[in-house]
Amino acid sequence: MSWRDFNERVAVRATRIFGSMATTYLFFAYGFLPILFPAAMSTLLYWSNTVQLWSLPLLLVGSSVVGRASVQQAKETHDAVLDEFKVLRALVAELQAARSMTPLPAEENNGCSS
Repeated sequence: MSWRDFNERVAVRATRIFGSMATTYLFFAYGFLPILFPAAMSTLLYWSNTVQLWSLPLLLVGSSVVGRASVQQAKETHDAVLDEFKVLRALVAELQAARSMTPLPAEENNGCSS
């Protein structure tokens, strides 16, 4: 595993963890700690700022990696749909060719030629 693969795995994992409701509740509760411990407000603010300093770039990289994977998946899906569309076009062309070669019975023709 290369460093890039390792870094991208860490970034994606951290992005998923930070994007969870558990983390939301944890930070929500952390926001109330200064009310319970007013003397520790400076220390709590310091730790809050520290988490923001390293988590913001980490979340940006994780979002970028996840977005890149989504774009690749969309491209693969698009290519697969186009391939299937080509197959369907060929089948429709074959059916139209077979239909034009088969004469209609007299009662279905109603005097019209096709």
